[in-house]
Amino acid sequence: MIKRLVWSAAVLAIVGLVVIVGWSFRQPLSQGATFVRDLVRPSPPITFAVVGDNHGDNPVYRQILAELRHEPPAFLLNLADLTEDGTSEEFTAVKNLERDLPFPVYHTVGSHDIKTDPTRRLFVDTFGQPAWGVFRHGSINLIVLDNADRQVGFPTDSLDWLEPYLETDRPGVTIIAYHRPFDLPLSSLLGDDETRASRITNERLLAILGRHPIDYIFSAHLHTYLTYTVAGIPAVVSGGGGDPAQTVLGGPKNNYFHYLLVSVSGGRIQVEVKPMMLHN
Repeated sequence: MIKRLVWSAAVLAIVGLVVIVGWSFRQPLSQGATFVRDLVRPSPPITFAVVGDNHGDNPVYRQILAELRHEPPAFLLNLADLTEDGTSEEFTAVKNLERDLPFPVYHTVGSHDIKTDPTRRLFVDTFGQPAWGVFRHGSINLIVLDNADRQVGFPTDSLDWLEPYLETDRPGVTIIAYHRPFDLPLSSLLGDDETRASRITNERLLAILGRHPIDYIFSAHLHTYLTYTVAGIPAVVSGGGGDPAQTVLGGPKNNYFHYLLVSVSGGRIQVEVKPMMLHN
């Protein structure tokens, strides 16, 4: 009987020791596994908004900005035309609309924005940004280019800058934005908004894009929404910021006012169209 009690006590002691030792090893292992999961957890998505062709202070653009205030994006990309005639007063009116937004606004310069001042000085002075360059926002490299003048296309110095920049190490995604789209579907049949000079610069840009990975292209100029590709790169025309549809699109009866919400996560880009219904 005594032997049995001694044996049972020994067994219980061994079992207890195994449990204690096992627990002591499981704890650090469990914590370590959790730590590893934390390290590889994907970063939260970055959401930004895109709008084009507001042509000044108008009810559609005001409503878009009001909606964005409620759920602020990381930033707003305005693809121009910001104004109708590019006057100082028009630029100031747009600047005042955007002044107190809880997020930055990055602009391209459009064909209407250079009517009064082809030098772009009014644009640069009003918005405090160059007509072309790069904005780095988290994992997003946003390259803004200037092809506002159809008699010029993309200025030589901007393309001279672009390729060396694209050769640098650019973690994250790279997005290019400019105002006037080119290489649109059916443009060979329906015509385009190009000149001999601008076509030469378009071809040079296409050659640069063919040598470097670009994730997305945004443009405006046409007052509608259209998806296509440029050199195999997904591209969107978004010109729903408030100016009526052009005659070639059927005129005002075919207005499609909208903005885009773009989500970037883990190198993937998703674009959501947000149609606008005007509130009285």
